Amino acid sequence: MAADNLQKIFQPYWRPAESRGHGGLGLGLHICSLIVKSHGGTLQVTSTAEHGTSFVARIPVRPGVAAVA
Repeated sequence: MAADNLQKIFQPYWRPAESRGHGGLGLGLHICSLIVKSHGGTLQVTSTAEHGTSFVARIPVRPGVAAVA
């Protein structure tokens, strides 16, 4: 994924030019970011040409709640 696209991918209805015409509305990553943020977390993206794109969601564990390993 092009570096300039990484700044836009969490915006609602935005899709990179190469994915237009393949279905979808461009809401999936926006919805994911809203869910993660509503839980006090962060959603990060990194992309390397020829290797792909990775997403990391971090959601804090509330005190008194057991973490799942």
